[in-house]
Amino acid sequence: MPVRANLLRIAAAGAAVAFLVLMIVSGRPRESGQLVQAGNAGLMSEKPEDVDRVDVEMDGKRLVLVRAAGRWMRAERELPKPVVERLQMSLRFMHVAEPVRTLGREEYAGTPAADFGLDPPRYSVLLSRDGRPLLRARFGAPNPQEVLQYTGVEGRDAIYLMPRFVGREWEAVIAGASAG
Repeated sequence: MPVRANLLRIAAAGAAVAFLVLMIVSGRPRESGQLVQAGNAGLMSEKPEDVDRVDVEMDGKRLVLVRAAGRWMRAERELPKPVVERLQMSLRFMHVAEPVRTLGREEYAGTPAADFGLDPPRYSVLLSRDGRPLLRARFGAPNPQEVLQYTGVEGRDAIYLMPRFVGREWEAVIAGASAG
């Protein structure tokens, strides 16, 4: 019996080595169906770290946030860490959060932009890099269920229904950066 058990162990070890060699030769690991691949399905194709200036307009007021020497500043003062973390999350959402639905011009033709809360918008966010605008998003009203928010992007005809958490994160940035 001991000889047979040893042969089984050797065969199992050989099969494992063969599998590893096959993985190495194929050049890629096995995919797992449980992994979610991160992409840039959001409104902004540029990476969040590309943004070095954020201009927010809300209620006739303007809020300017600038990244200088790796730190986010407002009016020559460094933003508190919790506000910076929310700002970084907001920028990430603009890059990765996918619209739940996109309304083409033909779908909303004849409906005033005010019906979506976009004329005027509740607030708008201009994201820039090196003085060049990357994206201007206008955030409007939430949908009737309040889980999505109408969002427009300058230069695009579509109106996007974005997950409400995207707008809420921007609202937290606005409140945190405006305080003090």
